[in-house]
Amino acid sequence: MQIFASLTELDIADIKIQCVGPESHIKSYQGIFLSAIAPLPKRLIAGDVVVVVGSKIQAELPATPAQQQVTQWLRDIGGKLPSGIVIASVCTGAVLLAQAGLLDGRLCTTHHNHLKTLQQLAPQARVISKRILVQDGPIYTSAGVSAGIDLALHLITQYFGSAISARIARENLIQFRRLEADPQLSVHLSYRNHQHPLIHEVQDWLAQQTVQTPLNESLSAQFSVSYRHLSRLFMKECGISLKQYQQTMRLDRSRQLFMDTDWSIERIAEHCGFASLQSFRAAWRQHETLPPSKWREKQRQDSQGLR
Repeated sequence: MQIFASLTELDIADIKIQCVGPESHIKSYQGIFLSAIAPLPKRLIAGDVVVVVGSKIQAELPATPAQQQVTQWLRDIGGKLPSGIVIASVCTGAVLLAQAGLLDGRLCTTHHNHLKTLQQLAPQARVISKRILVQDGPIYTSAGVSAGIDLALHLITQYFGSAISARIARENLIQFRRLEADPQLSVHLSYRNHQHPLIHEVQDWLAQQTVQTPLNESLSAQFSVSYRHLSRLFMKECGISLKQYQQTMRLDRSRQLFMDTDWSIERIAEHCGFASLQSFRAAWRQHETLPPSKWREKQRQDSQGLR
């Protein structure tokens, strides 16, 4: 909730957070009482994001009346899910999604102690281990309790972009995490686990640059700091040189354009700030084994296979 609330606190977006449930007040596992919980809404509207939180579910015991009510509510809204609605779960919240039939035919995950239970409850789902979060269409599932923070940052990235997500993470002193089976982080986020404000400003600025300009001149002019000093500081905080980081960002942007558009290689190379088609191809070969056209074809085939 704090991650989402930061959007309003920082004047990024005016969002409304509301706790809903089958009971107006409950006692948490830690002994704290939660009150002023609104009733489960009768309908959802486009843009709503529903986060089903975890609880101390014991598979060998029957579901409580409250859990049964939530499951029925999820089943009802899931059967007529309007476009633009996202349903997400944290930890064992995925169990309720499974019981409601929302995970059938989908990729999903949950806390590692409940993976087997989740697969039993949703035999038509593909339960994935060693993942912090999994997205399949409008359904998002995440692992243990703290994975809810990663889930919130991921949603903010999708709605508002990587720069905003990185800013929210900095505000709350959070590092972006990945487990061994998780997809690699976008370059916009993968070198952000430091607390140096100037370097974060440099990274935010570089994320907006698509024109090929001399890096040393533009950075010095923008931040009134010598390029030599920035280079040393950037390497110390991020473990990568400024030039390597800029090239990695441009390649990352080019990959996204290859997947999302039908632009030519020449247009993509120019849009991403490469000096020439030759320089783009040289940089591409350093990171990818397939040429751009073949890479685009394979990525689209893979994404169609998942759907």
